[in-house]
Amino acid sequence: MRLRLAVLLGALLAGRLGGQERPALRVDLGGTDPPEALVSVRDLLSEQRFLQALESGFPLYVEYQVTLRRTGSWRDRTVGQPVVWEYVVLLDPVRERFTVETPDGTESLPDRGALRPRLAQVYRVPLDPGAPGEYYYAGEVTARTLSDQDVDETFAWLKGQSGRPGLLDRIARRVLVEVAPLPRLKLSARSAMFVWR
Repeated sequence: MRLRLAVLLGALLAGRLGGQERPALRVDLGGTDPPEALVSVRDLLSEQRFLQALESGFPLYVEYQVTLRRTGSWRDRTVGQPVVWEYVVLLDPVRERFTVETPDGTESLPDRGALRPRLAQVYRVPLDPGAPGEYYYAGEVTARTLSDQDVDETFAWLKGQSGRPGLLDRIARRVLVEVAPLPRLKLSARSAMFVWR
């Protein structure tokens, strides 16, 4: 009896621990000189709301931003311009295939099994420090089911008009984005420090 209870508890704990995977952003250092940022998102589809939104016909927008930061005695500062890119994931319900649209083209994937590693792809981002010092890379990824343009168009439609939004419109727009039941996720991470001489 005790053995069966121990096996049952072990199975329950394993199921709970296995189900606790959460999306995470990784920013590692590559082996070049200066080192480049190796940026990837792990377990994005463990957020079931994204899969449900895709299957309901919503696109998934994933935006990356990588910044080189230099440490200082008072505060860290950004060096140069951040590198920003985005891709969009769509589900074609007729062909039952996922499509990943990037600025470089479109990629078709047959199922979730192929989509998961594609979303975990490692991106290489080389940035030049330009001066000796101690640096690190800061990364941020935003995953959402509405683009900024989608939100603007929806808000204009709800108001029954179009045009440039005023202050109250911008506040209402922000509330719409934050309160809407559609999934939205922001992840942040930073690399280890490195010294550039």
